[in-house]
Amino acid sequence: MRTIQLSLAVIFPVVALTSAICSAEESRFVHLEIGDLPIIISAPHGGQLEVPDVEPRHGEGLKPGAAGYVVSRDTGTEELAAEVAKAIAKRFQRKPYVVVARSHRKFVDMNRPAEIAYEDPDAKPVYDEYHSALTSACSAVQKKFHKGLLLDLHGQGEAKDTVYRGTHDGKTVTLLRERFGEAAHTSEHSLFGQLKHHGWKVYPDPFDGKEQAGFRGGYIVQTYGSHQGFGIDAMQLEFGIDFRSKDGRPKTAATLATVVADYAMRYLDLTPHE
Repeated sequence: MRTIQLSLAVIFPVVALTSAICSAEESRFVHLEIGDLPIIISAPHGGQLEVPDVEPRHGEGLKPGAAGYVVSRDTGTEELAAEVAKAIAKRFQRKPYVVVARSHRKFVDMNRPAEIAYEDPDAKPVYDEYHSALTSACSAVQKKFHKGLLLDLHGQGEAKDTVYRGTHDGKTVTLLRERFGEAAHTSEHSLFGQLKHHGWKVYPDPFDGKEQAGFRGGYIVQTYGSHQGFGIDAMQLEFGIDFRSKDGRPKTAATLATVVADYAMRYLDLTPHE
């Protein structure tokens, strides 16, 4: 077993990370970009890298499925995160925060609690690095803007032409709902309402319906959502393959950036660059 070299996100305390890094912190297993917008892009399941000297997980004692044991990649989400971040930066002339896992999910699952995220202790530093980066991003956004939006990008195989919302039926966007009312989450002016307006097939629809079991939002949005101490509204987006294929990603990124710009004007007091 070998100790994995870590980035500053693990070596130093979380608070020190934002002051120590001005643009981006490169690591073998976690890609982190420090932004200057109250918008955070997370992609935990698109990585392809093997973690040296770490055996793949076996999932002993865990049920297969969204809340338990899954080892498949969310194909195209690593690349989609990069394209979404680029499109948002173009709209605002400022960059969002980006946290992307490069390690394969079969070694460590960033969207699970630590006790079931990995089996080999040599995978722990990779897991810790990802969550140190996310914690740092959320802390920086909360300190500077006092509110923000975390989009956690995933892939699903249930419906290729559909995007599922995961907020635990509004729980992880508690601050949004308290500040702007339920319409900010469930009306045509909500983020998913605007996605539908731009031609996307979304679920739930109507937007005040129950979210799909298995896609209601995993560990990341439950940990960093605004029902917790960070004050960041968090949404899990589960993309069908039509949205995250090589041919589909540019349009997906452009549309999502347009909708995020609308959301930011309404709920984050931001004005995109025209």
